[in-house]
Amino acid sequence: MQVLLKLSQTAFQLLQSLPWPWKPGIRSPKSSARQRVRFLRRFRFTRIGGRFVGITLLVSIAAFNTGNNPLYLVLGMLLSLILLSGMLSDITLKDLEVSRQLPSRIFAGQPVLVGLTLVNRKRRLPSFSLQVSERIEGLRRADWPSSYVLRLDPGAKLDTFYRHTFSKRGRWRLQGFEIATSFPFELFRKAVEIENPQTVIVFPQPAPVQNLLLWDQLSGGSQLRPQPGQEGDYLSLRQYRPQDDVRSVHWKISAKRDQLIVRELERPRSQAIVLCFENCWQPGGESPEAHRNKLERAVERCAGILTYLIREGHPVALATLQERTPFGADLAHQDRLLTLLAQLTFVGDPQLNSQLKREPDPSVGFNLT
Repeated sequence: MQVLLKLSQTAFQLLQSLPWPWKPGIRSPKSSARQRVRFLRRFRFTRIGGRFVGITLLVSIAAFNTGNNPLYLVLGMLLSLILLSGMLSDITLKDLEVSRQLPSRIFAGQPVLVGLTLVNRKRRLPSFSLQVSERIEGLRRADWPSSYVLRLDPGAKLDTFYRHTFSKRGRWRLQGFEIATSFPFELFRKAVEIENPQTVIVFPQPAPVQNLLLWDQLSGGSQLRPQPGQEGDYLSLRQYRPQDDVRSVHWKISAKRDQLIVRELERPRSQAIVLCFENCWQPGGESPEAHRNKLERAVERCAGILTYLIREGHPVALATLQERTPFGADLAHQDRLLTLLAQLTFVGDPQLNSQLKREPDPSVGFNLT
């Protein structure tokens, strides 16, 4: 039976190698000239397709041995179905466009929805039974996230999505897409690939910050700075402005001066904090895997602390053995710090390539501010 299947596969490849008047492919909506499209001449038999080809070979053997005309008629019908299946599947995969829409922030261990946009550029023929998979470097084909589209009309545009959970922080490379179909008879599975590389930064999952001893070591909390605000000690007096709060009016002085005078108070300023992370590989007596897990938990704890501090309004800077960031308290600065933690490597890690190792910067200090 295996010999018969190999013979049928060889015959099918010969049929595919014929000079058809059209070639299937996918174009990217933005840069189709720069992207490389590869039509997979390899194909995979489905369970139904394997049985169908086996029956076809048995009928062909019986027809050649007996010379029975009805058997030749049945053989011709079976071969026509195989040929028709190959042609229709090629047409289904022809002239398709695909693009992705990634969310702005992706965290490790949290499911994320990635949007996909499919466009059928054929003028008259629809596409059926499309399985769109994201080819992610480092994952097996069975683990590629995918989305299924039953029908895509000619000239139509369809928005869909797939759900995926990135297992760890760091850089993930999305190589492109694979669009496969088993239309129309579920005999074979054909696919086209599009090279659409994109790098995704996956942030470490922020760990909760409850029951930490850090907050007891912070002295003073907020500090006052000599700028106008809504709370704090007295700063100055000035004339009333239309946008001022009526509760800040100093009524006694206003009555003396015969004009509205308001009190200005000092604006509180949150304490600036430097988070120091010593990303050094020092396993001691631990196994390498246990020590790596411990360091990864420390990265998650650091991400949780900086997220909490920025949410509370503290200017935060991050210092590692390689670099030190400036202070900041907005969401853009938080994303920069999370990006640094996402790509953080451990100095001395035996799994790192020597080209990826970075020596510590002696200019980086570890003084809390």
